[in-house]
Amino acid sequence: MAISIRRLSDVLASTESGRLYRIEVFLQADDPGPSSPRPQATSRYILRTSDGEGVVALGERRYRLTSGEVLTALAPPPAPQPDT
Repeated sequence: MAISIRRLSDVLASTESGRLYRIEVFLQADDPGPSSPRPQATSRYILRTSDGEGVVALGERRYRLTSGEVLTALAPPPAPQPDT
């Protein structure tokens, strides 16, 4: 069985009190190998803070730390517009 873990992105999120966190988003893909008749790769997302604390996605731009604190993702800055 081979396991592949890739870092997909980072999300900046803050608490109500204004404390800022970086949430690292990883994708873990497990390849069961050729031992089963129809091998199916499975995958799951892993979310954690840059300090290693586990994070659970609650839905649209909302996250919960293992401590129970709820975070809201910050909106990304607007894309730069080309000069015309």
